[in-house]
Amino acid sequence: MTNFYILDKNDYKREHGYAETEWLTATRNYGDAPLCPQCGESFGKMEWLPPYKIELEMFTKQYGNVVMGSSGIIVDDYFKDCFEKTDLTGLEIIDKVEVVNLLCRMGVRKKSLGSPPQYYLTKIKYGCAAMDHEKSGSAFELGKEPKCDYCRLGMIMRYSSISIDESTWDGTDIFFVRGIGGTIVTSQSFKDWWDSCNFNNCKVFPSEERNRDFYPGVSPAELAQEMLQYQK
Repeated sequence: MTNFYILDKNDYKREHGYAETEWLTATRNYGDAPLCPQCGESFGKMEWLPPYKIELEMFTKQYGNVVMGSSGIIVDDYFKDCFEKTDLTGLEIIDKVEVVNLLCRMGVRKKSLGSPPQYYLTKIKYGCAAMDHEKSGSAFELGKEPKCDYCRLGMIMRYSSISIDESTWDGTDIFFVRGIGGTIVTSQSFKDWWDSCNFNNCKVFPSEERNRDFYPGVSPAELAQEMLQYQK
């Protein structure tokens, strides 16, 4: 059995040494979203186009090495230098981004921050593996279950883990998994490298530890009925 991991932010844990940084696009130039090669539906985020200008949200006085945001992740020079020395696959460093505004939260002051590092936009591959909904304990709104075996998208209500269908994995080390939007999955090789570099601001943790319940206490049939009433 192959081990898979989730790359995500730190959930605002105020633990010593953690940087807490997020980013937002300051320009609204978007291209097309990736399309499922089988059903033709979009199953990823729209491509963000240049100029690459961003706003940084700062929750502590330390800038993050890896920053999650509205159009994927950006990375600093330290991450870039470390990554370019590896043969890991699935992530491409696209271009420099310009920080045009600092948004200070949680009592952080701009004068205490100093200048931000040079950040770079990255591109993470889509569709390199799919979620196994049965093993993940996924529940969907009645009538909105996945209909395409490739993108595996539906109106998901909850899941107890992120279990990867290993038969669909092509060996890529970091990717957006098919079957649930916006979830970044990594290989064991990526996890080992990540741990050796001691990056801040984000974490890589076992995929079986990721679970969500978007409608606590609501059954698929009840949600379908609620949505029907809403549409009226």
